[in-house]
Amino acid sequence: MTGTGTDAGAPRGDTVHGLFASCAERWPSAVAVVHGERRVSYAELEAAAEDFAAGLEEAGVGPGDRVPVLMPRTVEFLVVLLAVLKRGAAYAALDVRWPRSRIEELLARLDAPLLVTSEDGGWAVPAVSAPVPGGHAGRRTTPIEVRADDPCAVFFTSGSSGRPKAAVSPHSGTVRLFADCDFADLGPGNAMPQLAPVPWDGFTLDCWSVLLNGGTSVFVDELLVPRTLRELIAREGVTGIFLTRSVFDLIMDEDADAFTGLKWLLTGGEAASSATMRRFLERHPGTVLRNVYGPVECTALATERRVTAADCEDPGGVPLGRALNGTSVHVLDGRRACAPGEVGEICLSGSGLVHGYLGDPDATAAAFEELELDGAVRRIYRTGDRGRLSAQGVLHFAGRADRQFKVRGHRIEPAEIEQAARQVDGVREAVALPIPAAGGGHVGTVLFHTRTGPSREDVKAVLARRLPSHLVPDRVVELESMPQLSNAKTDLRALAERVPTLSGSGTAAGSGGAGAGADAGTERAVAEVFAAVLGLEQVPVDVPFIELGGDSLGVARLCARLDERLGVAVPPSRVFAAQTVSRLAAWLDTLPADTPETGAADVRRVPLPTHQALYLWEGVHPDADVAYTCPMAWEIDGDLDIDALTAALLDVQERHEALRSRYLREEGPVAEVLSEAPAPEFYLLPRAADGKSARAALEDVLFTPLSLARGRIWRCAAVPLPDGRGHLFGLVVHHVAFDQGAESVLAGDLGTAYAARRTGAAPHFASPAVTLAELAQEYRRREALVDRSTQLAYWDQELADLPELNLPQRLESDAVVGPRASLVREVDAADLAQWEADARRRGSTRLAFLATAFGEVLAALSGCPDFAVLVPVSRRNSRADATVACRVDTMCLRLRLAGQEPLEQVGAAVREALAAQDVPFTEAARSLFASGRHHTVLDLPVLMIEDEPLPRLSLESCRTTFFRPDNPTTMTQLELRVCRAEGGGLQVVCTVWTDRFTADFAAEVADRFIGVLRRGPAALRRPERP
Repeated sequence: MTGTGTDAGAPRGDTVHGLFASCAERWPSAVAVVHGERRVSYAELEAAAEDFAAGLEEAGVGPGDRVPVLMPRTVEFLVVLLAVLKRGAAYAALDVRWPRSRIEELLARLDAPLLVTSEDGGWAVPAVSAPVPGGHAGRRTTPIEVRADDPCAVFFTSGSSGRPKAAVSPHSGTVRLFADCDFADLGPGNAMPQLAPVPWDGFTLDCWSVLLNGGTSVFVDELLVPRTLRELIAREGVTGIFLTRSVFDLIMDEDADAFTGLKWLLTGGEAASSATMRRFLERHPGTVLRNVYGPVECTALATERRVTAADCEDPGGVPLGRALNGTSVHVLDGRRACAPGEVGEICLSGSGLVHGYLGDPDATAAAFEELELDGAVRRIYRTGDRGRLSAQGVLHFAGRADRQFKVRGHRIEPAEIEQAARQVDGVREAVALPIPAAGGGHVGTVLFHTRTGPSREDVKAVLARRLPSHLVPDRVVELESMPQLSNAKTDLRALAERVPTLSGSGTAAGSGGAGAGADAGTERAVAEVFAAVLGLEQVPVDVPFIELGGDSLGVARLCARLDERLGVAVPPSRVFAAQTVSRLAAWLDTLPADTPETGAADVRRVPLPTHQALYLWEGVHPDADVAYTCPMAWEIDGDLDIDALTAALLDVQERHEALRSRYLREEGPVAEVLSEAPAPEFYLLPRAADGKSARAALEDVLFTPLSLARGRIWRCAAVPLPDGRGHLFGLVVHHVAFDQGAESVLAGDLGTAYAARRTGAAPHFASPAVTLAELAQEYRRREALVDRSTQLAYWDQELADLPELNLPQRLESDAVVGPRASLVREVDAADLAQWEADARRRGSTRLAFLATAFGEVLAALSGCPDFAVLVPVSRRNSRADATVACRVDTMCLRLRLAGQEPLEQVGAAVREALAAQDVPFTEAARSLFASGRHHTVLDLPVLMIEDEPLPRLSLESCRTTFFRPDNPTTMTQLELRVCRAEGGGLQVVCTVWTDRFTADFAAEVADRFIGVLRRGPAALRRPERP
């Protein structure tokens, strides 16, 4: 039987770049792309593409060429793609994070005339530098006739031969979906986040879809989590989204309300979970949910289904739906068409099919063939999926015919992993299998191998260098021999049965779910929480959380879920100390019954955690008073309603007690919540003569000392810009009440309140903010479970003989604080990828390798291989995540770098320090303070790792651009701040007090740090001493 979509043609054009040009002509000033604070119109993007196409014309690019593009996902990346298409060529987007050997192999297969790249290095083909923002010269390229069937893009996917497949997609593959789209609203006023990896056909779905219809594509660099999705909807006006099934399920499990505000949602990539879709429909009845299906060989999509409640009760699962425009779906038994309801192989035909696999005629011939169907000869693609068509032409999924599977939306061909593994010295045989997820689908890959030499860590390290990250196995298991069938072939069924019991010993596995193989009671409950946080169906009870794929944020989520499940406020340090299900459960079983606090707590006078005393440094020196502040600012383009903003600031202060309290140092730090707090300081300054003087005036006001004892915790100011071009608006909050994690909370609440006040109404927030008294109670609950004596003993031993870090570049000065100088550098995603792979292999964290790199720099500059750095750590708490509060303390991390494996040594030190992180810094360093060596620790360099997104302020009828006001000083003499940058890399900012270190020294530290990261982890291994 055949199901066929309509084919309405393409009245606006037959090519991708032609449709985009028609949008640019019709809506020239509409925003085409948002990337961070950048907003680029259709006209600007079209002009830049024309200019770069003229350059490609000069370089000889023309019809029939395949042009590889190796650069981060930016606006300029889109400029290059459009330019390539304008020259009648096809683009091939390569991932900068891929191993170089893979990139070079693909360059050879593409037979490319040149490479457009932002990456350094000698390439086998001529390289053309990527364009820079605003750098075009207004040139125009010679028009070229391009037909619908001409190649448009080369997509890369996993290949059964062990080589990645390169599928060549025509313009018609994309145009037939979006020229007359009837399954999503993509036109002006709509915005969609661009999340898919650029080499994947998913990029077509979440980027070209809106850009060929006048909508806005919002580039997202960070991992999509519920908080990010909420911000995209609230601040960027996102109206629709495509998510792989695994990400959709994750957000539904973590924060189902994060989808509020979407018009529509598409999900696919893996078999749908009926239960999750049912919950979505119940929670969001006004949002259209569509289940979509389509392999890369049919250019992103072949079918769609608007999901109904009845679909979620279908015993056969949620249907894949009807064929899309220009597509026909066939269910075949060999070459015979199946009857309605009969299960067979799903085959596709139509204008969406790719031309084939580049450089692989055998694979092309095996997957594509011509058949006579419904009275006509059709070219079909055999998907390898099983399914059935109903009498109404609705497609239902019935499983996979071969070994291929998907993980997190990526197609995994086991043979590609197996071939790479067999190339590792000592590996005799290898088999890759999926790790099943609860509710269906797969969450990872396990590689079984037999060996004569290499360890599982060595095998994984080699694969991390040779394969893209999504193909690197999550687990590697060593076997003496492979189980075999009677015909001497590997028994895949026997191996699959071993997947849930990966540890080889005690494992939480079995028919009962995540904890079925664990002991009843606590251990099973803990195993189920581990599995839920990690997205696994089962977890071993004796494998550390980090090795299973967890990270520091995952530890925070684990503690929150354990509290919900067991009513125990587990400190994160306990997870780092116990590491495994069995040890954490054993500790939980030793706890006495929780006794609720009794008596009426004083909600007006709240004792604060000891570590907040560090920020109560007031009156020592005016510069010191502004050092402990957190500034934010935005350039606002539009008609700013000052009255609404004034009222909104008061709303935010009323909502968050931390902003309307006095802070005192008595026996310990205390917050006194004011019943009649003064209104927020908000200064409307005179109009500035130019942008530079506006910023200077704003910073002069913001960096005037606050008054903690009088409850003046924060200050705001606005400066009108010349010629009525808008305002600069900034605010500063004292660190005792605020940290980086609170920035997006405050900005989001301010935007909500402003929108309400613009209409004359009071704001309505989704939930009340947590009070300081509630936070204090939560802190006490967690502290009661901390093994303080063990943690203090660790710090006493770790810091007792801590050597001084003597940097000869340090200048002598008696000043309390000094003027600041900062140097900014960046490291790209490709350099970072080798460190991330090494950390995964070690079961380590980003903090560990960044601390090692910083340590290497300081050791080289000082000649000392043993010292410490200070690392701010966030005491994350699920209840405080949506509340303005300070949750940051400092950890003193000792670095011993003299051994052969500094990464191993520092990794162990990080794990031990995090397992003792509950002791406040002032107590951890008590032995140094008591012996008069306080400068030994207080003057240490600081390594600050910032993983929070930039705060986005959404003000109705205005466009806002964030910037960080330039504080005249900082809390420390030498600070290295590392934060996320565009394209998956890192921005590195080295800051010094110039009365302690010169600006040249800051540049040297930053450059050396970048150099260590670029050389890679292998360069840190020391040769064995004779």
